[in-house]
Amino acid sequence: MKALIGVMPEEHIRQRMLAIVKGEYKPEPGEPKVWFTSVNALAQVLSNENIELLRLMEEQKPETITELAEMCGRKKSNLSVTLKTLSSRGFVRLEKLGRGVKPVALFTDFDIQVKQEFTVKFEPKAA
Repeated sequence: MKALIGVMPEEHIRQRMLAIVKGEYKPEPGEPKVWFTSVNALAQVLSNENIELLRLMEEQKPETITELAEMCGRKKSNLSVTLKTLSSRGFVRLEKLGRGVKPVALFTDFDIQVKQEFTVKFEPKAA
């Protein structure tokens, strides 16, 4: 599945969120749902290693974080931190199963839109 990611300065992301909350702006269906403040911030989360991890999760479907750690050769503690970061950004779902946690990749492909500004188009209300 493909994630649509937006990159826009923090102030513009804030303006966009406030406009949505106030009902002044309704996002279009093709707009990003995940936003980053810079390409550098995006690259820290979606590094080549993390994209490979997401694809491994999608292909191998590990039942636990321990199983995933064995598959990718990473320490479980380091992997848990990465998975929590990816989960907080909406790229991974961590499903509790009894005493364990099953990592599920939600996206393995990405479209990135870089925007420099955010503008709200106001339409006059009909009288």
